[in-house]
Amino acid sequence: MRTISATGCLVASVLALAACSGGSADPEATAGVPVTTSPTASVGASISVQVSVPPAPAQTGAKPVRFDPCVSVGDDLVTRAGFDPGTRERATTEGVGIFTEIGCQFWRETLVDGEKYPTSAVSVTSSDLTLDDIRKNSGHEVFSSDPIGGRKALLYRTPANTGACSAAVESADGIFRVGIIALPAGPVQAPAPCDEIHRITEILSESLDTR
Repeated sequence: MRTISATGCLVASVLALAACSGGSADPEATAGVPVTTSPTASVGASISVQVSVPPAPAQTGAKPVRFDPCVSVGDDLVTRAGFDPGTRERATTEGVGIFTEIGCQFWRETLVDGEKYPTSAVSVTSSDLTLDDIRKNSGHEVFSSDPIGGRKALLYRTPANTGACSAAVESADGIFRVGIIALPAGPVQAPAPCDEIHRITEILSESLDTR
């Protein structure tokens, strides 16, 4: 039995805030409802996912975001990062407005007394924002600008959202963004997001090499 229903809205809300650029955009967020498992679907030569997801929002901009992490970040990478690929669902921040952002989120769960408890979640999105947009945003606290996977990158906190940490990696669309949020309470203590953000982003950003 998955016990995410009581905390799902909380985590979705904090993830949305943690990943947001701080601008005035009001993306059309999808409902954070877990999707059902379907037969393995191959997406590209070496990418496979076992969960069907709805299509990304329609885009009207002159430069569409072409990389969709929800179908391009394989189950193997999600598993290596420590999250459950079976929880794949469209990111709550996903939408088209002043900027475009599409992607996915995943849960990390721990079995306690026969029940699964969510301890943290990760969002993985592709956006037409730039690293400069992240760097110049007064709501972000950048604490590292070391490259990740050979690409320019920034690691940052959003002080208004405690328990969250984010990374932005330069990509063909603009940026590939990873956001981690740890649940504030529960029977299992999740690792501090900023302690994990570099390692997890390094793993998940390998999906950019399979384009």
